[in-house]
Amino acid sequence: MPKTYVIGGGRLSLPPAIMVAVGLAKTLGLPSKYAPHLSATLGMAGGIAAAATSGKPILWGVLAGVFLGAAACSIYDQGKKRVRE
Repeated sequence: MPKTYVIGGGRLSLPPAIMVAVGLAKTLGLPSKYAPHLSATLGMAGGIAAAATSGKPILWGVLAGVFLGAAACSIYDQGKKRVRE
């Protein structure tokens, strides 16, 4: 189960939210080769927001965000492989 961060008073699981945002960007015309970069950027933004709301250092948010973005990419890639099989 992905780590859940409190953002804006509600609970939001970042990897699925990143997956949805990247998928939306791809349907709007983002080339697939830029999807991992967008995923990492959105992960860092979400990580920084989570760090800011929880009182953790910003560096923690950046590092956690990179890992969350990578997790979102990996989840998407694994799901895509399963559908093809």
